[in-house]
Amino acid sequence: MTSLEYDALQLAISNKARVLYSLYLRPRANMKEGTVDLNYADILNLLNAKEKVIELGRQINALLKELSNVGLIELQAEQDFKRSLNKETITLPLVKPISVAQINTDNMSLNHHAMEIEWRPETQVFEQICQLIGLIEHGYSTEELGEFIAYWLGYPERRFTDYQWTQKFVLSIKLRRQRYPVSKQQTKVGHQWVTLDASIEIDDNVRQLVEQYSNKEDSHKKDNEKK
Repeated sequence: MTSLEYDALQLAISNKARVLYSLYLRPRANMKEGTVDLNYADILNLLNAKEKVIELGRQINALLKELSNVGLIELQAEQDFKRSLNKETITLPLVKPISVAQINTDNMSLNHHAMEIEWRPETQVFEQICQLIGLIEHGYSTEELGEFIAYWLGYPERRFTDYQWTQKFVLSIKLRRQRYPVSKQQTKVGHQWVTLDASIEIDDNVRQLVEQYSNKEDSHKKDNEKK
C-alpha cells in the first residue's frame, strides 16, 4: 500500500469502507491500469463474513462513495453512485507508488523534519507529483497552503522529508477539490473542481494565517499548564 493510500484511509470514513478498500478493492486491483472490477456478491460475502451488516446494493454504493470522497476511488464519466456499479470497472488513482526515483529532488531536503511555518513545496516536484496523482490544476491557493501548514503544525511529532510533505500536500489538495469548489468561478471537470484560466499567487496571508493559528495553540497550551 502506498503512503498516499495510507494517509487517505486515516481520514473520516467508516471502518466498513476501510475494510472494503483494504481487503477487496486493493488486493484485486490491476496495478498496471490502476483499476478494479466490482462484484457485489463477493463484496457482500466479505463484509457479511461474521454477521449480516450489508444487504443492499445501495449500501455498497454508500461505502464506495465514502472512498471516493477521500480520493481512494474514482468513477468513470458515465458512472454514478445513484445506480448499480455491479460488474463495472472503477479506478483506484492512488495504487501506483510515487517513487523518489521518478521525481527530480535535487533542490529538496530528504531529511525528516516537522512541519514549519516557512515550508513551501518545491515547484518542479510539486508539479510532477500533481501529474502523477492526476491533479488537473497544477497550482494551489493561499488558503489551501495555509490550511495544510496549520493542520500539521498541530502534530509536531510527525516528521517527514520535503518530498513526503509535498506528496501529502498534493493529496490534500486533490481531496479538497473533489469535495467542493473554492470559489464561484470554478467548474467541475471530471470529479475535480478547477478554475479555468486560473492565476494563483502565494503571499504573506499564509504567514499571517499560520502565525495566528500558532498563537492560539500556544495560548491553549499555557492555559492547560496553569490548570
